[in-house]
Amino acid sequence: MLAITYANENFIELSGYKENDLVGQPHNIIRHVDMPKTVFKLLWDSLKVGKSYKAIVQNKRRGGEYYWVYSEYEVLFDKNKNIRGYRSKRHPVPKHILEDVEALYSKLLDIEEKKGQHEAESFLELKLYNDGYSDYSEFVETLYNKKLKGLFGFFSKLFGK
Repeated sequence: MLAITYANENFIELSGYKENDLVGQPHNIIRHVDMPKTVFKLLWDSLKVGKSYKAIVQNKRRGGEYYWVYSEYEVLFDKNKNIRGYRSKRHPVPKHILEDVEALYSKLLDIEEKKGQHEAESFLELKLYNDGYSDYSEFVETLYNKKLKGLFGFFSKLFGK
């Protein structure tokens, strides 16, 4: 079982849990039911082979509410290049990015429920390929960066910078 080993103040505040309620618990303590299993399977498939990963994740707060984060997952290696753990950096997700992601996640959840996770994975892989992405992580990174650049560009023009 992979457990949470550290929780900074932002994570504690966002999750609604106290530090001692998080540390030592499996990460799925904050897994929201509306998060497609397919995304997590692809995440773990990448991490287990030592590849970093990016995802937009809907997490569950202690009271049942939810919050969205753009997560960058990093694999940690020991001196012999064996995987010793994982680290995740999370960032807020602007609402205009969520429109694209929520539609995709809704479709994945529907496929998972009606046809199974394998079909949902096949759908996602084909969609990403057709849209010109090598994997989900690249799609998320491109979406996040493109939308943020547009937002920063707007503010730069607005404030003359």
